Amino acid sequence: MPRPGPRPYECVRRAWHSERHQPMRGLIIQQIFRLVHDNHPSATKKNKEWQEKLPIVVLRAEEIMYSKANSEAEYSDSETLWDRVNDAVDTIIRKDESTESGELLPPCVEGAHLSCASICQLNSSTEILC
Repeated sequence: MPRPGPRPYECVRRAWHSERHQPMRGLIIQQIFRLVHDNHPSATKKNKEWQEKLPIVVLRAEEIMYSKANSEAEYSDSETLWDRVNDAVDTIIRKDESTESGELLPPCVEGAHLSCASICQLNSSTEILC
């Protein structure tokens, strides 16, 4: 069950968005998968539920990143990709540490249950938690 909290993020279409971005979006999705696979331990990668949920969560995170970006340059900036993925994860799981209490589902699993507002939780030490 998703966490209680503010309304899920609603993806918006910005003036710079275009169908011509589809190839670029595919590359960003591949980069996100690479980051996730490079930073998860092999035990996590062998988990069947993780394998099933990961594509859903990655696609939702990319959708949020595309929606939140103010320009094509901001969206495609590989230097900020990790931070933007973290932000998307926080959006997906509606992370608000000031009101968190109790045990929740792992973010990968929880995020897969949400709508356009949904990825694996990444922390600032470049270690993916799941």
